Amino acid sequence: MKIIRNRTDVLKRMKSAGATATPVLCPNAETPEEMEGILIGAQRYAEKRDAPRVVVGIGVTASYPDHPQLGRLAAEGSLEQAAETWMNWLEAYADRDGLSERVEVIPFLDHGWVPLEADLRLMRSPWFQDAMGIILFDASLYDFDQNAAMTASYVAEAGGKVVIEACPDKIYERVEIERKNIRESEMLSDAARVREFVRRTGVDLIVPNLGTEHRTQSTAPLDYRRDIARGITREVGPIQALHGTSSLGDRIQSVGQDGVCKVNFYTAMTRDASARVKAGWDEIPADQPLPIFRACGGAIHVARRNVFAEKTQSMMELLVDVG
Repeated sequence: MKIIRNRTDVLKRMKSAGATATPVLCPNAETPEEMEGILIGAQRYAEKRDAPRVVVGIGVTASYPDHPQLGRLAAEGSLEQAAETWMNWLEAYADRDGLSERVEVIPFLDHGWVPLEADLRLMRSPWFQDAMGIILFDASLYDFDQNAAMTASYVAEAGGKVVIEACPDKIYERVEIERKNIRESEMLSDAARVREFVRRTGVDLIVPNLGTEHRTQSTAPLDYRRDIARGITREVGPIQALHGTSSLGDRIQSVGQDGVCKVNFYTAMTRDASARVKAGWDEIPADQPLPIFRACGGAIHVARRNVFAEKTQSMMELLVDVG
């Protein structure tokens, strides 16, 4: 496995993904067995396709309130120490022969949460900017103008070193939706507004709300809007990162044709992985102690790793096999 961090190299791979309508699968991985599973799955995919090289992203959140992955890993330490530990895990796999020789990995920060000072410090740390291939500078809590101004400032600071991803839309809380009587259509991305956001900020990748945004507090069902995705692509090119894909199942097959070059994925994969562990435990009668071969950390590692490998391979196949 090779870690791809250099801004030019990352952009080259993202532009290739956009031009060929084959998005880069970018799962999160917060623990070693999740990283290992992603690498194994990507290697299996490469071998099945007889591809000399495949690209995946492996990401992690910091203090992001919905799921603070590095925040949990930090325990009594700092967020930066947790980030260093996480990166050390990834680099250890890069040095491991025989695991994933055909795989290139882009490490990325998912939802670097601008309202939290700890995340801002991490995103502004020179070593972290050098270590990550992509940083999602998420100022979606703020109104458009403030979001654009803060994002533009960060691009001016770090955009020469690392690929910057950003969210052009405000994500509303339920109370604000009800108080202002905001309709679902008003929360979806508008192509002209996205174009203006990209013009003001100079970001490399954007995360539009295409109806799958997992943070939305609307009661409307999640539904991918490819018409909006295609409209955005006509305005800014194929630079979209799709979030909320766990809600789509095999409907992600067409997203590359719509201008999506990066597909984030985590929730469905980690739920299935932990369900595999639970299923093994459920095989043991309730009146018997859990045997060591089921209870030990190694067993949990293998069970979860295997699911991450299976899911990674199947997702990569879906993104290429357009029906």
